[in-house]
Amino acid sequence: MTKIGEKLENLALKTQIHILLVAPFIKVAVLTQLLANIKPGVKIVCLTRWLPEDILKGVCDLEIWEVIKTFPTASLWLRSDLHAKYYRFDGNCLVGSANLTAKGLGYSSLSNLELLVQLPVSDCELQKFEQELFNGAIQVNDDYFREFQQLIIQLRQENFSLPLTTPELVIDSSVSSISLEAWLPTLRNPEELYIAYCGDWENLTTLARETAKNDLGYLSIVANLSKNTFKAYIGAMLLQKPIIQQLDVFVNTPQRFGAVSDFLASLPCKNLPNFDPKRAWQTLMRWLLYFLPHRYTLSVPRYSEIFSRVHNYDP
Repeated sequence: MTKIGEKLENLALKTQIHILLVAPFIKVAVLTQLLANIKPGVKIVCLTRWLPEDILKGVCDLEIWEVIKTFPTASLWLRSDLHAKYYRFDGNCLVGSANLTAKGLGYSSLSNLELLVQLPVSDCELQKFEQELFNGAIQVNDDYFREFQQLIIQLRQENFSLPLTTPELVIDSSVSSISLEAWLPTLRNPEELYIAYCGDWENLTTLARETAKNDLGYLSIVANLSKNTFKAYIGAMLLQKPIIQQLDVFVNTPQRFGAVSDFLASLPCKNLPNFDPKRAWQTLMRWLLYFLPHRYTLSVPRYSEIFSRVHNYDP
């Protein structure tokens, strides 16, 4: 029986225009092998999931970014909620259970029992899936790679006992339907998030408890982090949220408070329940300054707040 990996390699070799690789777990060696013999100029789009606990467990590699960078027509994208495995080579589309790992593709002596089924690329459900896939995705660059790499180094220094666990928090039903591309933090005082994370709910107001619980539910943070590592973890995961990524680009040029509020009012978050762009920006600004103080700066010349990226920082 042909290995799943060999089937994907053969399809990659025949591809003329476009390869789309979607999997939460991708290993460097497997990605390198899959793309080793593709034709020059083929567009490669790779979408995966970078959760710190997955990297620490070794089920996926940050270094796939170095592989992607070797192809001038390639890009790497992230979605923190990704679970799908979806591979398209021009008009050939395969959907199933296999990640881009040695065990997933049959390259290991202890490979998993996996399934990939070929479906017509014209299927309207697949087309809808691809559109939804990128609505909530952010593109990786060297800047974000270094930011996330530093978080992994910091986590390793804490000597975790794997597997790491993620606390289960029930998100309020009134906000549980908020999409990934529209999410914004709601806890007004970000320093209280660690208090909630530690379970010290009695030290928070009723409103702070509810908003912190919802924010922790959306961020899905592993347990038992120290305060400093918790802050680094939140900072890195914030930068995976689509609105924060768009804002990050916007404030690359210093912006006044009103300009940022207006910018938020033009994004999908405008459809959030009871959305107030000024209040939303006040909250988000506090989060960015607290969790990413090396990345952003705030000045108040002549009573007008100016928010911007720091251009000479080193993650």
